[in-house]
Amino acid sequence: MAVDIGVVQEALKGAAPILLATLGAVIGQRAGVLNLGLEGVVYLSAAVATAAGPPWGCLLAVAVGTLYNLLYYLLVNDLALNQILMGFAFTMMAYGVGSQIARPAVGKPIEKPLVQGVEIYLAAVLVAAALHLLLRTRLGVAIKASGDDPASLDLMGVDVYRIRKIAGALEGALASSAGAYLVLIYYGSWSDQLVMGWGTLAVVTAMISLWNPLLAAGASIIPSLFISLAYTLQRLTEASPHLLNTVPYLASIAVLVLAQLAVRKTRLRALAPRWLARPYIREERT
Repeated sequence: MAVDIGVVQEALKGAAPILLATLGAVIGQRAGVLNLGLEGVVYLSAAVATAAGPPWGCLLAVAVGTLYNLLYYLLVNDLALNQILMGFAFTMMAYGVGSQIARPAVGKPIEKPLVQGVEIYLAAVLVAAALHLLLRTRLGVAIKASGDDPASLDLMGVDVYRIRKIAGALEGALASSAGAYLVLIYYGSWSDQLVMGWGTLAVVTAMISLWNPLLAAGASIIPSLFISLAYTLQRLTEASPHLLNTVPYLASIAVLVLAQLAVRKTRLRALAPRWLARPYIREERT
């Protein structure tokens, strides 16, 4: 029972950074951009936060991560480059640059910020803010229209490219906050493999939540629970840690498949952004 309680407590604690990045992915995917480079944003911002340390490391990480994400949006949005290929490229570049930036901190503890233990309140505020943005503001309506029918949005005089870049800035700020949180609060240390995969899990979790910020709060617990379970099994068993590390990804994919099968024949399937992963080219508008 003690182990079970420990796993649940760690899962709730680890859900905070996944929720941050997932909310970013929800906004980005709602705008029609499938950003597989979000993994790189989380990794690079975590490395910057590690190198700078608290208190300025968090701010610097958010600034660098947001600009990095905006560069991705500029290439796939304004230049209409392939979102999938660019996502992989941005992730690999972030791995290389980030590992060099944070190399001096490998194996060393990082001083944690004085303000801790406010994850639940912060998560509640961010979920409420994301819901308000998408449901109650003109910007939110434009972001959703950008992902569903960008041609009609353009005909109404709204700059689709600008709306998507605003969504990219919000996505980058949230994802880079997740990276800073991981090293400054959750782990308190850095290694090259420590934060790998969190951004990818956020991309999947956004789809599991059906692009709804409120559902994202619950869905973020799923990968976090299996990450905590994998860590616990590594301590208690002799199973290969490499195999155990695949558990959160396999579990998230399984839940995503089940969720998609469940909504396929219902009205909920209409929640998926119709232009997800498709570049909008004004000259090809019909």
